[in-house]
Amino acid sequence: MVGVRPEHALRPVLVFAGILAGVLLALRLLHLALPLLYPPVLAGPFSLNELAEVERYTGFEPLVPFYRPEVLGSGPVTITARRRPQPQVVVFWQGRRFLYLSERRGGPEPRVSPDARPLPAHPESQWWREGRTHRVVWPIDGLWIEIRTDLPEQDLHRLVETLRPYGELL
Repeated sequence: MVGVRPEHALRPVLVFAGILAGVLLALRLLHLALPLLYPPVLAGPFSLNELAEVERYTGFEPLVPFYRPEVLGSGPVTITARRRPQPQVVVFWQGRRFLYLSERRGGPEPRVSPDARPLPAHPESQWWREGRTHRVVWPIDGLWIEIRTDLPEQDLHRLVETLRPYGELL
């Protein structure tokens, strides 16, 4: 450029770089702040402290068994919620025996054994054994319920019969 001093020749480039840096910084701050301002955008998994928090994270109230044998321990060891790809909660009890309870809204049917058969009182459910573990897959009220436990068979049936929304147990 004829007649332009060298320190002024770079000025438009520096202005553009400054504006670009400001825009990128603003986008990064928005990216970091959005989950704080609007938590439902987070996918999870989230470790929860109590069952009362599940509905806030998944949009549905979890079903929990009213009957829980003492061998499972005093309460859930872990409660994990996810929002995506489908809202899901997994509650796990572990004492001398274990109970894994997964509830998921929508999505494909969980894997079922070819040996599965319906539970006596619930023809839409599927129940089978894998080694010492009893497994149940049961569609109920728009949820896929999956249960795994090493409890005796009669306890499994009693657990299934007493599944209720958490709010009813309070």
